[in-house]
Amino acid sequence: MPGPTTRSSSGAADAASDAVADLARRHPEVVAAARVGWVAKGVVYVVLGLLAATLVVGGGGGGGSDQEVSQSGAIQELASTPLGTLGLWLVAIGLALHVLWRLASVALPAESSAKVWATRAAYVVSALTYAALAWSAVTLATGGSSGGSGDQESQVDSVTRSVMEMTAGRWIVGLAGLAVLAVGAVFIHRGWTESFAEELEPGGVGPVDQRSLRRMGVVGWVARGVMMLIVGWFVVQAAIQFSPDEAQGIDGALRDATSTWWGSLLVAVVALGLVVYGAYCALSAPRTRLTSPG
Repeated sequence: MPGPTTRSSSGAADAASDAVADLARRHPEVVAAARVGWVAKGVVYVVLGLLAATLVVGGGGGGGSDQEVSQSGAIQELASTPLGTLGLWLVAIGLALHVLWRLASVALPAESSAKVWATRAAYVVSALTYAALAWSAVTLATGGSSGGSGDQESQVDSVTRSVMEMTAGRWIVGLAGLAVLAVGAVFIHRGWTESFAEELEPGGVGPVDQRSLRRMGVVGWVARGVMMLIVGWFVVQAAIQFSPDEAQGIDGALRDATSTWWGSLLVAVVALGLVVYGAYCALSAPRTRLTSPG
């Protein structure tokens, strides 16, 4: 029989869930506006997946598009589309709304536990990431520069070198690599167990039924996880070999992975999965609901 602590924890979780549902009912316009952010996020991931695909189509070994294969590279690529400045502004506004969605999720009531606080921390990191992307889109839309191809890689290399010069820097880089691997594993687990579906309201969207949406989510989350595993592997290798050059961001990691036939196959799968994830974010936006960190 569950003890008092279990009942208390369950009661707190139910109360938090009711409070979030009540908030969504009282402010449907806020939820509707925030859902636009998921569409913008989906656009970024579709472009990211297409950029990753060019690495394989380009013959592997680091070939493919000169554009940086990363979320920021996807923003830069959008600037060259027919939508141009208008597209950048639309994505910037959408990503800003997504940031607000994540920050709202952080502030929602939930029981106090290590898992809840870890989830809140992940939401904060997500908000900061998409805020930076939104700012990048605004900068490009106003005629500025958000950094050229290879910018992310130079930053990763610079930070890794600086850390390795510190006492125990090698261990810090190694732990960072393990943390990235752990994030990849969490993404894969989230996809494989379909736990992401807890953020969806019942029902499909137009001709796409709920089962199809969930399948798209599975493919997308697993692909994101594999991408993070590839990045984490190179960071760990940098620590093991004591070589900052081995540490790679998304762009460098995927380009290096295409140096072998099996690596190219893996990148091709990741690229397809990222496109599917982007489509999932955009299609599922009308069914995405606010959920507390618990």
